[in-house]
Amino acid sequence: MKSALTIAVIVVFIVLYVLPSYVAFSRGSKDRWLILLINVVLGGSVIGWGVALYMATCTPKKGKGTVEDHV
Repeated sequence: MKSALTIAVIVVFIVLYVLPSYVAFSRGSKDRWLILLINVVLGGSVIGWGVALYMATCTPKKGKGTVEDHV
């Protein structure tokens, strides 16, 4: 039972660790590879993880008159 709890905690930490990269790729961020790099290299620190999450959640600016404006 103790080992199952340990594995569950490790899985939760791994999911949280890669969350910024997942968000960036799922949203189609133009800087997704940079966010992945920041997440992998600096994600162990709270500041690096926060920067990666901030970059992943920033919405890209859409130009006027694009197809995306009408969807």
